[in-house]
Amino acid sequence: MKRKIKKNFWLSAREDAALKRKAKKCGLTEAALVRMLITDFVPREAPPKLFYRELNELNRIGVHLRQLVAAANRNGYTNTDEIEKVIGELRFLSLNIQRYFTKPEYKGRLTDLYEEELYE
Repeated sequence: MKRKIKKNFWLSAREDAALKRKAKKCGLTEAALVRMLITDFVPREAPPKLFYRELNELNRIGVHLRQLVAAANRNGYTNTDEIEKVIGELRFLSLNIQRYFTKPEYKGRLTDLYEEELYE
């Protein structure tokens, strides 16, 4: 979606500081935070850097497991179903962790209050 409409509005120094602080806390720009709030999404605070390091480690383990399965297949070891299942569970866990900690929470619809859709 291309954004063509510019909005200008005034904030007090206190409101500006609060907007800057909240956007930084969520790891978003001020504009992205306002757009999320307009569409009834409440962003979560950005997780600490440790979260991303651990998630990367989890992904590294998954890549290593996949390489082991490929090597087992090359060497004629055919009972890799269990390893593939573990890889799937690891991927599922990784996505769920990421979703839980980073996906914004939907709080309702503006269209419940207004008759027109914001995004079509």
